[in-house]
Amino acid sequence: MYVPVNDPCGDEDRQVCAATRHLARAILRRLAVNATAIEPRTRGIVATMGGGPWLYDLWKLRDTAGKEIKRFDLGRPDPAWSKVAADMTQLIRLADLRTHPHGYYFVFPLEDPRDFTIILPAHPHGPAPRRIGSPA
Repeated sequence: MYVPVNDPCGDEDRQVCAATRHLARAILRRLAVNATAIEPRTRGIVATMGGGPWLYDLWKLRDTAGKEIKRFDLGRPDPAWSKVAADMTQLIRLADLRTHPHGYYFVFPLEDPRDFTIILPAHPHGPAPRRIGSPA
């Protein structure tokens, strides 16, 4: 079921905001595909601010129940997760939480202002197609 999101953008910025949200969805889909290809139980990613003002480090992976699957050593980045970390950083940087509500760009702040969580879609490519002859 699709739930419309209240867009905080003014009329003059509506097209830019829509394009940015579409980009955020594309990054989120790629993030979900790459993360679940490495660890299939991943449904949430927790990031923390890292070495620079716009760099974020992959910190924890969570499953559907919110339980921790893996915790990363922030001093030693894991090269297998570099694509995921790059997409995660890009998505967090897209999310301007001062002007958009939490979750608008699929990014949610945590109690510590340096930490964010991203909830991954269960089906990054959309729901599974219906089989022919199956009930609607």
